[in-house]
Amino acid sequence: MRIFRKGLGMLVVALMLTLALSPITAQDNANLVVDDFEGSFNTFVTDEGSGVGFVPWGDAGENTTLSVRQLAPFSKMAVPGKNQSSNNVLAVGYDISSWGGFTHAFTDGVVWTSQDWTAYNAVSFWIYGTETDGIIQMDIFDNRGGAGDTAERWYYRLTDDFGGWVQFTIPFELFQRRTDFQPNGAPNDGLGLNEVSGYAFGLPAGAGAHVVYFDDVTLTTVSDTSALLRDGGAVAEAVVIDNSIGWDSRQWNLLWSDEFDGEAGTPINAEFWTPEIGGGGWGNNEREYYTDRLENVALDGAGNLVINAIQENPDNYTCHYGTCEYTSARVVTMNKFQFTYGRVEARIKIPRGQGIWPAFWMLGADLGTVGWPTSGEIDILENVGKEPRMAYGTVHGPGYSGANGIGAGLASETDYADDFHVYAIDWDVDAIRWYVDGQLFNIVSVNDLNGRNWVFDHDFFIIMNVAVGGNWPGMPDETTVMPQQMLVDYVRVYQLAE
Repeated sequence: MRIFRKGLGMLVVALMLTLALSPITAQDNANLVVDDFEGSFNTFVTDEGSGVGFVPWGDAGENTTLSVRQLAPFSKMAVPGKNQSSNNVLAVGYDISSWGGFTHAFTDGVVWTSQDWTAYNAVSFWIYGTETDGIIQMDIFDNRGGAGDTAERWYYRLTDDFGGWVQFTIPFELFQRRTDFQPNGAPNDGLGLNEVSGYAFGLPAGAGAHVVYFDDVTLTTVSDTSALLRDGGAVAEAVVIDNSIGWDSRQWNLLWSDEFDGEAGTPINAEFWTPEIGGGGWGNNEREYYTDRLENVALDGAGNLVINAIQENPDNYTCHYGTCEYTSARVVTMNKFQFTYGRVEARIKIPRGQGIWPAFWMLGADLGTVGWPTSGEIDILENVGKEPRMAYGTVHGPGYSGANGIGAGLASETDYADDFHVYAIDWDVDAIRWYVDGQLFNIVSVNDLNGRNWVFDHDFFIIMNVAVGGNWPGMPDETTVMPQQMLVDYVRVYQLAE
């Protein structure tokens, strides 16, 4: 048995997992207990082949183990308010390389069943943290799409930065649909809560061997559904934003740059950039096929990188809609240059025209692990040709992605495509500021997320591209002149001077 590193106090009896799961029982008029771990429960496989009850899982066998522990009266380990008598808690031992945790798939002891949670707007639970600073993820299994494990997954993440018992209350509206995994047959119809077939907890990876404890998974109703509650109170107070910060108010040191100096026709620097290839629409119903050809991305010999969008299909490229109509380029610094915080700027002359969509932006370096939008996205510059005098700056994350991204635009008296402009962000721990030519036009901070996750505290990489068509800009029409070029004089990243 693994021993919790801070000691178990007066833990006494270890109970084996046994036969049947007790149904949820009323705690009081406001709350409903889903699991208090006082009854016995088991894991078994239904006739359709699904594991139900309490099921440990992970990237390796037995990297997560479950047992019930009984806490003696007046134990130092007692859950607050439960020290007068014996109390059972769920003990989860874990030593996870990349992924692991446990599921409670609801059952009546014979088949997989569901519960109606629509009378409540939040779920709460007690947890004894292990202070790993890793991620604890709760999933809700909503509305199975058919037999077996076909429920839609919705998640919320906590940071394991606490020790001792803490009660978290998560309003259901803060749960986000998982983009990294959905089982075959899972619906995509919103978090209905009328057919909840289970929940799961994923535990910190790479943290070593620990034991985490759970008690009283409970449905409840809260007055404020916009924020996570910890021990009954809001988790974080509003961050104070320093409004004195401006373009020239702080000192910066250059961390990295590409000045795009070289002879005309020179390929983009492969030490820094990778051209991405394909015509799958890129999540936006775009019409172009991105290539690495010099006709689409190369230096111009005058100190600029040229990304060239052309109406052509020289190699019979196939796109998501059929035979491709356009080529262009999209270049990334992923796995070559990634960083956290700083000033990021580029001097760019954007293209123009209906359906033309230039962008200078960033994605979280954990994209391949957690998926989008959980990885985070920071759009430093976006312009759509139908709005030639608007430059947009936006962030996307879980619960505020796509058309629900948080951002603003800066209107100009002239078309942005008429000249070069410096597009930049200052990216800090709790806030991101957007500038055009040194003019501050947008600030987004943790205060703007209404309890949703701020996912801008880790490495990001840089992207530049010119899309043709898409859901936002619309398609090119008879007014669109091709080819269209985006000229980039430089890209520079600074970090604050000591």
